[in-house]
Amino acid sequence: MYVIVSYDISDDRRRFEIMSRLKAMGYVRVQRSLYMARGGSALAKDTARALTRLMGREYSVVILIIDGQTLNNAIKLGTANLSIISEPMVI
Repeated sequence: MYVIVSYDISDDRRRFEIMSRLKAMGYVRVQRSLYMARGGSALAKDTARALTRLMGREYSVVILIIDGQTLNNAIKLGTANLSIISEPMVI
């Protein structure tokens, strides 16, 4: 399972805060306002709680939970990259 987060936020500071929070939660950037992480409903709910604290009511965030097959069937154009590192990185 994967969690996809897309947002439409015009305020630079808010957008940066949300981007930073998503990265801290393990999301990888797919496109400018599209992030993806391995996880299910628990991660999606945690993400919703975290982003609700950071965003204003005037902004839009969509959080989707999809299975691996749906991700594999996605149509990718241009430089879109929907791959996620399957194993945690050890530094």
